[in-house]
Amino acid sequence: MPAFAAGRAPKGERGFTLVELMVVLAIMALAATVVVLTIPGEERNVRSEADRLAARLAAARDVAVIEGRSVSVNFAPSGYGFERRVEGVWQPLPGRAFEQRNWPADIRFTAGDGQATARILFDRVGTSPNPQSVALSGGDAREIVRISATGEVSRGE
Repeated sequence: MPAFAAGRAPKGERGFTLVELMVVLAIMALAATVVVLTIPGEERNVRSEADRLAARLAAARDVAVIEGRSVSVNFAPSGYGFERRVEGVWQPLPGRAFEQRNWPADIRFTAGDGQATARILFDRVGTSPNPQSVALSGGDAREIVRISATGEVSRGE
């Protein structure tokens, strides 16, 4: 076995080569790209908020049919809330799923006719006498939730 001078490594063990450093940097760049691509963007936020709104609207329609009374959804630039008509008076719809919801900071709301506020009504058989659509947007992303005269809730662009 050869003897080594103190403080000196053998000729083949002096550190990383340039190729090895380049490979490590390439792997780190790929990992950073994956992280950036998995961060939710504006499009994903708008889409998930539209999905949430469509599900809540369909649930409100179902409550109107089950309880046999009118349910309304009131939209404003700040958010939306649900009410039901009990003995001639509008009251907040009970239940965690129907709590008042504020729009996330990066989402803007517009009623189908361009108004800043809107009211969607489901009658006791689940139809909507005032069919309309609401648009959610953020950045370049835009989603539309439509309510037909039959009370069907659909989502799309």
